[in-house]
Amino acid sequence: MKSGFRHKVLIFLLGSGLLFCAAGRELTLKIIQTTDLHGYIAQDRLARVAALVEDETRSAGGPEKSIRIDCGDLIQGSYPMTLPEGRSLMIRCLNLLQYDVFVPGNHDFEFGSAVLLPLLRRFTGTVLAANLDWPNAPVSPWKMFSRNGIDVAVIGIAYPSLERMFIPPVLGPARTLSVEKQLELVMPQVIRARPDLIVLALHAGEHGRFSPGFLLFDLIRKYPQIDLVLCGHTHQPEPGRALGNSWLLQAPPLAQGAAVADIVYDPDRKKIVSQRTRIELVKGAPAGDGVSGIHDRVHPEVKKAAGALNSRTFRAMRHKIADVPFELRPPEKNEFRSHWTQLCGEAIMAGTGAQAAFFGGDSNFRARPGSLSEFYLYLLLPYHSYAVTVDLTPDELRSVLTEQLRFRKKKGMYQAPAGLRFTTVRGRLDQLKAEQLPQGAKTCRCAFSSYVFAGSGKYPVLHSILKRKKPEYSPRTIREMVADHLAKNYPAAGK
Repeated sequence: MKSGFRHKVLIFLLGSGLLFCAAGRELTLKIIQTTDLHGYIAQDRLARVAALVEDETRSAGGPEKSIRIDCGDLIQGSYPMTLPEGRSLMIRCLNLLQYDVFVPGNHDFEFGSAVLLPLLRRFTGTVLAANLDWPNAPVSPWKMFSRNGIDVAVIGIAYPSLERMFIPPVLGPARTLSVEKQLELVMPQVIRARPDLIVLALHAGEHGRFSPGFLLFDLIRKYPQIDLVLCGHTHQPEPGRALGNSWLLQAPPLAQGAAVADIVYDPDRKKIVSQRTRIELVKGAPAGDGVSGIHDRVHPEVKKAAGALNSRTFRAMRHKIADVPFELRPPEKNEFRSHWTQLCGEAIMAGTGAQAAFFGGDSNFRARPGSLSEFYLYLLLPYHSYAVTVDLTPDELRSVLTEQLRFRKKKGMYQAPAGLRFTTVRGRLDQLKAEQLPQGAKTCRCAFSSYVFAGSGKYPVLHSILKRKKPEYSPRTIREMVADHLAKNYPAAGK
């Protein structure tokens, strides 16, 4: 009897031990994501995010038990990023925190591929973009990372339609390829490598179109092997939710925090036991749903570097450009133009020799009458855009203006005309005349911003016309043209 009891106890203990051993084989991995930082170094925001990433890495057990991924729009979006030192700082920050992956966003190309390329070469991690064809650039479609006994395949997808945002002189040799076709090539390679976990990191949101009729959900449905999707571009944080068989996660924008996935993996069953995701914010960031914590620690090295850069840019930001007697703002709801869009149009015409210009402004910032500084001009024109000129026939010009008048009530979409006189009847174009067009001229040279010209998709009539035209690209930015025009016509009094 005693022998039988001992036998049962021994079997129980062995069973318990085996269960304990099985449980002990569960492996942990932490994936930390940032996105759309946009060079936000003010108010110690970047230094706090750096400390947050560092703390999360440490809590995971170090870099060997974690993966750090940034999903793009890193080097544009604040005044210091207009300087080479600002853009270099952002890459230095990624390297300091031992980021493993960087996926380029659309705004990372804003200063041109020639500016972005040396920065990518200085990144000590891996640049991933399966849909980016860029000769001689250090870009790979995917990479396998082995962390804490877990093999993780990370696939990168850059913004899927760069050609619709940037003109050829800006993009240079870089081209975006079909996401759908590239994944048809990449996914079989990834699956043959037999990873334990597949992560898709992309600079696009849930509703972004990868091709006509092909959304992120269609991609996930086609490839259910993808376990985790890290999004960007939309500035809409997501603490985690199901998307088909995958799990979607997106960090807050503007250096407001990071997204974290805590994963437990069973190597014996080849299965994810649990995947808990969350958003961690830094002090000063607006609160949102699904936030797990608020972090106040500041990374000393990043704080020091950002502070030095802010000090260097402070004098340039305060430089006085002009004294303007009127408010600078976009057109109101029922206006065809404002002082600001008229001024920009005149500056573009003066800088390019165009006889008419269409420009709607780049932001909703309003500058009061009076002294205009370099920083205020940046807030009015935050994007690094150029002017493009084409010759339009009178009928084409009427079609372009008619389309713009339909958009004039849609905030942020209307391109206000300059150099044109026109009348309307019930909001529709009636009479049209180009002010600077010589009598009997068959065409009118018109200027547009490079973003509008590139084919953003907002103006189908305009873009159908522009496709047939031979453009001329200005080597100077619209901001430079406007600054010259302001200094000439509204010279600043004193310092």
